[in-house]
Amino acid sequence: MEQNNLKKGAGFFSEVGIALRREGYDTSSPDNGLLPVSADGLPLCRISEIGSVRYRDADIGSAERENALHEVTKTAETVAEYTKLMNAAPLLKTQGLDEEYRLLADFNGVVLAGHPSRLGVQFVTWDWDYDRTGVSQGHYMSNHYEAAKKDFAVRSGLVWEQQLFSPEHLTEIYRCVQDTLDHPYDLTYDREECLDKIQEQITDLVPDLQQRIAQAQPQEESAFTEPTM
Repeated sequence: MEQNNLKKGAGFFSEVGIALRREGYDTSSPDNGLLPVSADGLPLCRISEIGSVRYRDADIGSAERENALHEVTKTAETVAEYTKLMNAAPLLKTQGLDEEYRLLADFNGVVLAGHPSRLGVQFVTWDWDYDRTGVSQGHYMSNHYEAAKKDFAVRSGLVWEQQLFSPEHLTEIYRCVQDTLDHPYDLTYDREECLDKIQEQITDLVPDLQQRIAQAQPQEESAFTEPTM
C-alpha cells in the first residue's frame, strides 16, 4: 500500500508551521488539536487540523495585528487546500524521477505535481513526454503553491496568460484605487464599496503587497527629485 508523507493533523501542522515561519511567525507544539501562532512574541491565534483559525479579540488590538491575522488565515487556508490534495493524490509514475511526486493535476499534456520535503511541499509543472512515460520542461516553483497553479493553468491552456495580471500590475492597480479613495471625489456608496472589494482581492492575490508599495514610493520620490547645482 502506498504511503503518503502528509498525514492529517500532524502533517498539516508541520506544513503550515513551515509556511508561517517562512513569513516571520512563530508556532509552538499543538495543544488539544490546535496549533498556537505568535506574532512579535505575542499570541495571535490558533489553527485547527482542518485549517480554520480561532482567536481572541484581546489578541487583535491594532490594524497591524488584524493584517497579521488575515495573512495567517490566508496561509492556513492555502496549506489546508494543498495538503488535502497531496493526501488524496496518486504517485506520479514516470521515468527519470528519483523522488516522490504526487500528481495534483493533469490536463492537455501538462502536469502539476507536489514533492513532500523537510522544507515543505515543493511544486513543479511539467510537460508529458515520450507517450506519457516521462516528463520534461520543468518549471520549479519551490513552495509557491499559488504560483504553481497559475503556471499550470497557463501552460495547459486553461486560461490565457493575457488574462492574468502580474503582481506588479496588481500593485499599481491597488495604489491607483487608494489614490482615488484618498482624494475628495464624489463617489457613490456602491462605487466606493466596489473599490474596497478590489483592494481586498488584490491583498489576497499579492502576499507581499505592502512591501511592494513601500519599495515603490522611494523610487518615485527619487525619480521626481530635480538635480541640484
